[in-house]
Formats: sequence, structure tokens, C-alpha cells
Amino acid sequence: MKTILISLAFSFVGGWLAQSAPVSITLPVEVAALRNAPGAELAAMHCMTCHSAEYINSQPSLTRTAWKASVEKMRGKFAAPIPEDQVEKLADYLAAIYGMPEPVK
Repeated sequence: MKTILISLAFSFVGGWLAQSAPVSITLPVEVAALRNAPGAELAAMHCMTCHSAEYINSQPSLTRTAWKASVEKMRGKFAAPIPEDQVEKLADYLAAIYGMPEPVK
């Protein structure tokens, strides 16, 4: 009996989906941009694969050390396709534009 009910439910849902009109979704146009400075193209190429410019622009100010750790986290934990030789350049850009000074020791 359970098999028949499940089969009927799938038939109903499948028929309903087949007869429903296609769904169209229009996303808003990206109006934010990365701040222009040396390295912006690199950040656009690597960071904006996953993040919007608005998301990057809204990040808190971090030290260069923290930005580098963030880039390395994206590479390691999230498998971001950032070549190892680009990590320092990305950290330089992010720290220059979205950064704060390193604490004095």
C-alpha cells in the first residue's frame, strides 16, 4: 500500500511539474566594483569567482597578515583556484584597499 501511495504521489508531482510554466529568474545587475588599485584585476579574476564586488567591499578592515590568511583559507579550505604565486599579490591588494596597519609590537 505504501508503494502505491508513493508511486501515485510521484506521478502527481511529476505531472504537475511537466504542466507548469517554466520559471524565469532575473538577477539584479552587479553595480558594485572593486576599488581601483594595482591588483584589482587579480582580485576580480580570483576573488569574484565566488564573491561579488559588494561582498568584498563590505569586509572589515584587516591587517595584511589577516588578509593573507584569508586568501590562504580560501585556497585550502574552499579549494579556490588561486595559484600559490598570486597569494602575496592578492594580500597586497586587499591590505592596501581594505586593510589596516599591523599592530605595533
